[in-house]
Amino acid sequence: RRPATASLHMHPEQVLRLLLGESWPDAAWDERGSGSGESGSGGLEPMPMNRPEWVFFGLLTFCDVFVLLLLVSSIGGFIGRLCDRRTTRTGHSDSTSRLRAALATQSMTVIVPCYLPNEQHILMETVEHILSRLEYPAAFTLILCYNTPTPLPVEADLARLDGKVYPGGRTLRILNVIGSHSKAENINAAMSRMVDSELVAIYDADHHPDPESLLVATAYMRAYGVDCVQGSTYLRITRSPMAYWINAEFFVTHFVYFPALQFITAMGVFGGSNAVWRVATLNQYQFRCDVQTEDIELSTRVALGSVRIRFCPEARSGELPPSGFKALYRQRLRWAIGWDQVSMEHFRGIFRSKISCYRKLGLLYLLPMRWLIVLTAIFNACIAPCLSLVYMCNGYTWDTPVAIAFQLSFYAFIGISVVILANAVLFEPPRNWIFILLFQALGVPYLLWQVVLICISLCRICTGSDGGWAVTKRARDTQHFGVPMNVGLSEDLDELEADPKGLRHTLPSGAAGSSSDPFGAGRRTAASRPASLRPRGGPDGASLAAAEEGGGPPGASSADGAGGAGGASSQKMPKPLADGGGVVAVS
Repeated sequence: RRPATASLHMHPEQVLRLLLGESWPDAAWDERGSGSGESGSGGLEPMPMNRPEWVFFGLLTFCDVFVLLLLVSSIGGFIGRLCDRRTTRTGHSDSTSRLRAALATQSMTVIVPCYLPNEQHILMETVEHILSRLEYPAAFTLILCYNTPTPLPVEADLARLDGKVYPGGRTLRILNVIGSHSKAENINAAMSRMVDSELVAIYDADHHPDPESLLVATAYMRAYGVDCVQGSTYLRITRSPMAYWINAEFFVTHFVYFPALQFITAMGVFGGSNAVWRVATLNQYQFRCDVQTEDIELSTRVALGSVRIRFCPEARSGELPPSGFKALYRQRLRWAIGWDQVSMEHFRGIFRSKISCYRKLGLLYLLPMRWLIVLTAIFNACIAPCLSLVYMCNGYTWDTPVAIAFQLSFYAFIGISVVILANAVLFEPPRNWIFILLFQALGVPYLLWQVVLICISLCRICTGSDGGWAVTKRARDTQHFGVPMNVGLSEDLDELEADPKGLRHTLPSGAAGSSSDPFGAGRRTAASRPASLRPRGGPDGASLAAAEEGGGPPGASSADGAGGAGGASSQKMPKPLADGGGVVAVS
């Protein structure tokens, strides 16, 4: 609509043509002059939509399709998780006991890859946490596989701990991967040399998984018969606005967007840590060392080979935040480069693969359509509101079709926010709700941040400067989580009992250990540990009906990694070099 005093304002078509870089002839304005056809009362009269307005309406409608798709998939994923009895949390002791008996028949290995110079001060805290607090009904082996560019004094202490048996029959093994330059090489070496179990769990060196998370993930895998279960991540240390922002981002991503992705594509993504794999499946593939995100690249190859991955947000693990904004920028840029590398490399392979059309569409939605989704989100959240503001400042309102498109976009945003809030109420402590809502409400800066990262990533890939591994520096605080290598752990019982999960804050450092046990680790029996650290009667709701009936899924799916240029067949396994000093060394 245009006002009766249109001669004093810019016409809407003038605004659109100026934004589109087109000129507006004065003659055209004279033909549609302000005096012709106006009502004498000075009110508003309807005008037909012109071509630029129809173009804008088409763009807005196209963007609304993706917003509505996200809304429907978010609601579907949320309701599906609530209604699925296989993942409903129950507290019956008979159910959890049958679940433990079923899972006790599946052997487990835990792998913790580590870059020693960067993580030497936190790795033993992680080892102590996994071996003493992680619940699993059977004994398992923890493999600490590390690489270091130069020899470090701490390696002698690690060598003395190799083969140490902890309470419950849990064993610690140390693997020095000589010549390794990446996490991928460390995991490949551990899988080829030391893993002989049915299942393998992978955690980063700064991860402290929730006590029941491994039970939840393995029960979920048994119930669905999948090859990999990917859990969720949160920050266990939040002492800065940046940390709260990252923690809110992790929650929205893992509890809303990833389940929505799974709902619409019927597939999940391996995130590199806090995941459980079937060893028979993972042995058919290898992590590539020539990409920035080996986990996403592996996820794409296994998806092209019909391997099934599912998200399980309830299997949670806490990690440390980056040490500062510079470390965060390097981490996120590496992630962006990795995603873009995989999207560009496997684009043709998706079409050439023999998987179903629905699975191809899922991979296209996951990889190359990321760019389109970000662009449509920017248009909906930034460009369209700014253009509407220009219209209002010049005294005009949009015609009915455009107004409806705007309303669809707005109400879809409100609906997604409601889904996020519902997840926060169910799965997050109240103190985090406000930060999650702020993250959702202030989504424009986050979208712009993503656009900047993608632009820099594509520029680096096109110029060939996307190589090299940037190690993420983690925040250090020796009082809380930077435990020196010769310091043991002591429990603050009041803090532990006040924290239901026992993981929202790490434990303060305690008295020094003896020379025979320099880390003070593994010295407590199950009976001597505080009540909050003893194994509980069952996982906090991991009793799944399908798992209780017994009988695992059929054998692991075979896959040839179709479409993965430079995939598993082109990678060679590390060969053994030496065994000495109590530490297995491979090169």
